[in-house]
Amino acid sequence: MALPFIVIGTIHGGFLSQQLWGSTYAMWPLLLILVGTAFAPAKQSCEWSVPALTYVVSISLLIAGGFYVGSHERLDYAKLSGEVVRSELPALAGLSVPGPWIPQFEQLVHFTEREVPWQERLLMIPGEDLFYYATGRRPQFPVLVFDHTVNPYDPGEILELSRSRRIGWLIVKRNVQLEQDPVEDKDRLLKVLRQDFKPVKSLDNYDVYRQTASGGPSPASLRR
Repeated sequence: MALPFIVIGTIHGGFLSQQLWGSTYAMWPLLLILVGTAFAPAKQSCEWSVPALTYVVSISLLIAGGFYVGSHERLDYAKLSGEVVRSELPALAGLSVPGPWIPQFEQLVHFTEREVPWQERLLMIPGEDLFYYATGRRPQFPVLVFDHTVNPYDPGEILELSRSRRIGWLIVKRNVQLEQDPVEDKDRLLKVLRQDFKPVKSLDNYDVYRQTASGGPSPASLRR
C-alpha cells in the first residue's frame, strides 16, 4: 500500500533536482510502477476493467513516447549534422556518429599510442571518458568531464591537483559536439595550466601540451 507514495516522492525528488526537462528521461520506469499499482484495485472492481485500462495506458504511452522519441529532445544539445562515420577502433566497433568527431578522436588515439608512453598521465579538457575506454589507459585525475555539474574545482585547484597527481600531458579539445562549451571559465583555466605545460602538437581538433620542467616533475621522471 505504501509503494505509490514512495514512487511519487521519488518522482518529485527527481523533478526538484533537475527540474522537469532534466529529469523526465529517468521518470518512465517509475511511471510504469505507479501505473501498475492501479491494476490491482481495478481487477477487483470489474473483470473487463484490467484489459480496458491496459489498452488505454498502452495507447497513451505509445502516443506520448512516439512524439518524445521523434522530437529528439534529449539530443537538442548535440551537433548531429554531417555524414555518418563509423569507428575503426576495435574497442568502439559499431559506434557511428554524424560529422567529423570520430576521425578527429581516432587521430588523437593514434597520436597518444605513438607519442605518449603508457605510464604517463593525462589531463583532458573538457574531458574524453571514451578515450580511456578505447585505449585501456586508466584516468589519473579525479574529474573526467569538466562540466559545471560534476567539476567542484576552480582553476587554481585544478593546477595543484595536476602537480600533485604528476600529470605529464594536457589535451584540450577545441571544438566540442555540444551547442555550448561545458567548461566554466575555460580561458582562465587554460591560462593557469599553461604555466606548467607547453604546446607540442596541434591535431585536427585537439591541442596537445607537455609538462615543462619548471612546472613540477618532468615526463621523464614519471618513467622512473
